[in-house]
Amino acid sequence: MNNDKKELVWNFIQDKEYVPMKKKEMAQVLIVPKEEMGELQAVLDELEREYKIRKNRKNQYIMMDEPYVQGVYHRHQKGFGFVELEDEEIHIATTQAGSAFDGDVVLVKILEEENNLKKEGKIVKILKREVRELVGTFKNSKNFGFVVPDNSKLSTDIFISKKKFQGARNQDKVVVKITKYPEKRKKC
Repeated sequence: MNNDKKELVWNFIQDKEYVPMKKKEMAQVLIVPKEEMGELQAVLDELEREYKIRKNRKNQYIMMDEPYVQGVYHRHQKGFGFVELEDEEIHIATTQAGSAFDGDVVLVKILEEENNLKKEGKIVKILKREVRELVGTFKNSKNFGFVVPDNSKLSTDIFISKKKFQGARNQDKVVVKITKYPEKRKKC
Protein backbone atom coordinates (compact mmCIF):
# COMPACT_ATOMS: atom_id res chain seq x y z
CA MET A 1 0.00 0.00 0.00
CA ASN A 2 1.22 3.45 -0.90
CA ASN A 3 2.00 5.65 2.14
CA ASP A 4 1.18 8.79 0.15
CA LYS A 5 -2.36 7.53 -0.45
CA LYS A 6 -2.72 6.59 3.19
CA GLU A 7 -1.59 10.07 4.23
CA LEU A 8 -4.00 11.64 1.72
CA VAL A 9 -6.98 9.67 3.09
CA TRP A 10 -5.98 10.30 6.72
CA ASN A 11 -5.60 14.05 6.14
CA PHE A 12 -8.94 14.09 4.32
CA ILE A 13 -10.75 12.44 7.25
CA GLN A 14 -9.04 14.73 9.78
CA ASP A 15 -10.05 17.89 7.90
CA LYS A 16 -12.51 20.03 9.88
CA GLU A 17 -14.78 20.19 6.79
CA TYR A 18 -14.99 16.37 6.56
CA VAL A 19 -18.43 14.83 6.99
CA PRO A 20 -18.87 11.09 7.62
CA MET A 21 -19.09 9.14 4.39
CA LYS A 22 -18.99 5.66 2.96
CA LYS A 23 -16.13 4.34 0.85
CA LYS A 24 -17.91 5.01 -2.47
CA GLU A 25 -18.69 8.60 -1.48
CA MET A 26 -15.10 9.11 -0.39
CA ALA A 27 -13.85 7.66 -3.67
CA GLN A 28 -15.97 10.15 -5.61
CA VAL A 29 -14.69 13.15 -3.64
CA LEU A 30 -11.06 11.97 -3.84
CA ILE A 31 -11.50 11.01 -7.52
CA VAL A 32 -10.37 7.42 -7.04
CA PRO A 33 -10.60 5.37 -10.27
CA LYS A 34 -12.65 2.16 -10.13
CA GLU A 35 -9.53 0.00 -10.54
CA GLU A 36 -8.02 1.57 -7.38
CA MET A 37 -11.04 0.93 -5.12
CA GLY A 38 -9.30 -2.11 -3.62
CA GLU A 39 -6.35 0.08 -2.69
CA LEU A 40 -8.67 2.63 -1.05
CA GLN A 41 -10.28 -0.19 0.95
CA ALA A 42 -6.83 -1.42 2.03
CA VAL A 43 -5.96 2.10 3.25
CA LEU A 44 -9.23 2.38 5.17
CA ASP A 45 -8.72 -1.09 6.69
CA GLU A 46 -5.22 -0.16 7.85
CA LEU A 47 -6.43 3.10 9.40
CA GLU A 48 -9.09 1.07 11.24
CA ARG A 49 -6.49 -1.44 12.49
CA GLU A 50 -4.43 1.51 13.77
CA TYR A 51 -7.51 2.76 15.68
CA LYS A 52 -7.45 6.07 13.81
CA ILE A 53 -10.89 5.65 12.22
CA ARG A 54 -13.98 3.51 12.65
CA LYS A 55 -17.33 2.98 10.99
CA ASN A 56 -20.48 4.46 12.51
CA ARG A 57 -23.92 2.79 12.46
CA LYS A 58 -24.51 3.99 8.90
CA ASN A 59 -21.27 2.33 7.73
CA GLN A 60 -19.61 5.73 7.28
CA TYR A 61 -16.00 6.36 8.21
CA ILE A 62 -15.32 8.69 11.14
CA MET A 63 -12.35 9.47 13.35
CA MET A 64 -12.06 7.56 16.61
CA ASP A 65 -13.60 9.29 19.63
CA GLU A 66 -10.82 8.24 22.00
CA PRO A 67 -7.25 9.46 21.75
CA TYR A 68 -4.89 6.67 20.68
CA VAL A 69 -1.14 6.86 20.14
CA GLN A 70 1.41 4.46 18.74
CA GLY A 71 4.87 3.88 20.18
CA VAL A 72 7.40 1.44 21.59
CA TYR A 73 6.64 -0.05 25.00
CA HIS A 74 9.45 -0.03 27.55
CA ARG A 75 8.87 -2.20 30.62
CA HIS A 76 10.51 -1.47 33.95
CA GLN A 77 11.73 -4.40 36.08
CA LYS A 78 9.06 -3.54 38.68
CA GLY A 79 6.28 -4.26 36.17
CA PHE A 80 5.06 -0.85 35.09
CA GLY A 81 6.23 0.68 31.84
CA PHE A 82 5.92 3.59 29.48
CA VAL A 83 5.51 4.45 25.84
CA GLU A 84 7.82 7.18 24.70
CA LEU A 85 6.51 9.71 22.20
CA GLU A 86 8.35 12.63 20.58
CA ASP A 87 7.65 15.10 23.37
CA GLU A 88 6.19 13.06 26.26
CA GLU A 89 5.86 9.70 27.93
CA ILE A 90 2.67 7.74 28.53
CA HIS A 91 2.80 5.80 31.81
CA ILE A 92 1.51 2.21 31.56
CA ALA A 93 0.52 0.54 34.84
CA THR A 94 1.27 -3.18 35.18
CA THR A 95 -2.45 -3.94 34.94
CA GLN A 96 -2.74 -1.91 31.71
CA ALA A 97 0.13 -3.54 29.78
CA GLY A 98 -1.76 -6.61 28.59
CA SER A 99 0.63 -9.14 27.09
CA ALA A 100 3.10 -6.58 25.71
CA PHE A 101 6.78 -7.38 25.96
CA ASP A 102 9.54 -4.81 26.35
CA GLY A 103 10.28 -3.38 22.90
CA ASP A 104 6.91 -4.17 21.26
CA VAL A 105 5.31 -1.54 19.04
CA VAL A 106 1.93 -0.89 20.64
CA LEU A 107 -1.24 1.14 20.33
CA VAL A 108 -2.14 2.98 23.52
CA LYS A 109 -5.44 4.47 24.62
CA ILE A 110 -4.90 7.62 26.68
CA LEU A 111 -6.78 7.24 29.97
CA GLU A 112 -6.07 10.34 32.02
CA GLU A 113 -3.37 12.67 33.16
CA GLU A 114 -1.91 11.80 36.53
CA ASN A 115 -1.69 14.95 38.69
CA ASN A 116 -1.36 17.01 35.50
CA LEU A 117 2.20 15.67 35.20
CA LYS A 118 2.03 12.30 33.45
CA LYS A 119 -0.44 10.81 31.04
CA GLU A 120 -1.75 7.34 31.86
CA GLY A 121 -2.46 4.84 29.13
CA LYS A 122 -3.64 1.32 28.41
CA ILE A 123 -2.17 -0.90 25.71
CA VAL A 124 -5.07 -1.90 23.47
CA LYS A 125 -3.19 -3.61 20.65
CA ILE A 126 0.26 -4.94 19.91
CA LEU A 127 1.14 -3.86 16.39
CA LYS A 128 4.55 -5.51 16.11
CA ARG A 129 6.30 -8.04 18.33
CA GLU A 130 9.97 -7.30 18.93
CA VAL A 131 10.96 -10.32 21.04
CA ARG A 132 11.04 -13.49 18.97
CA GLU A 133 13.67 -15.43 20.93
CA LEU A 134 14.93 -15.21 24.47
CA VAL A 135 17.44 -16.78 26.81
CA GLY A 136 16.38 -18.24 30.13
CA THR A 137 16.48 -21.10 32.59
CA PHE A 138 14.50 -24.23 31.78
CA LYS A 139 12.31 -25.57 34.61
CA ASN A 140 11.01 -29.10 34.24
CA SER A 141 7.65 -30.15 35.58
CA LYS A 142 5.97 -33.57 35.34
CA ASN A 143 3.85 -32.88 32.22
CA PHE A 144 5.35 -29.67 30.85
CA GLY A 145 8.21 -27.25 31.24
CA PHE A 146 8.70 -23.52 31.23
CA VAL A 147 11.52 -21.06 30.75
CA VAL A 148 12.13 -18.19 33.14
CA PRO A 149 13.64 -15.37 31.02
CA ASP A 150 17.02 -13.95 32.07
CA ASN A 151 15.84 -10.49 31.02
CA SER A 152 13.86 -9.21 34.02
CA LYS A 153 11.93 -6.84 31.73
CA LEU A 154 10.18 -9.88 30.26
CA SER A 155 7.60 -10.60 32.92
CA THR A 156 6.14 -13.86 31.71
CA ASP A 157 7.46 -17.40 31.86
CA ILE A 158 7.41 -19.28 28.55
CA PHE A 159 5.41 -22.52 28.52
CA ILE A 160 7.10 -25.51 26.81
CA SER A 161 5.10 -28.61 25.91
CA LYS A 162 6.79 -31.91 26.81
CA LYS A 163 7.25 -32.85 23.13
CA LYS A 164 9.32 -29.68 22.55
CA PHE A 165 11.88 -30.15 25.35
CA GLN A 166 14.60 -30.94 22.76
CA GLY A 167 16.62 -32.73 25.43
CA ALA A 168 16.59 -29.80 27.87
CA ARG A 169 16.93 -30.73 31.54
CA ASN A 170 15.91 -28.90 34.69
CA GLN A 171 18.01 -25.73 35.28
CA ASP A 172 19.59 -25.80 31.77
CA LYS A 173 20.26 -22.42 30.19
CA VAL A 174 18.29 -22.41 26.91
CA VAL A 175 17.33 -20.24 23.95
CA VAL A 176 13.62 -20.28 23.22
CA LYS A 177 11.87 -19.31 20.00
CA ILE A 178 8.41 -17.93 20.76
CA THR A 179 5.83 -19.61 18.54
CA LYS A 180 2.69 -18.26 20.22
CA TYR A 181 2.39 -15.06 22.22
CA PRO A 182 0.27 -14.78 25.37
CA GLU A 183 -3.23 -13.41 25.37
CA LYS A 184 -3.85 -10.81 28.06
CA ARG A 185 -1.58 -11.76 31.01
CA LYS A 186 -1.48 -15.52 30.38
CA LYS A 187 1.76 -17.42 29.86
CA CYS A 188 3.02 -18.05 26.32
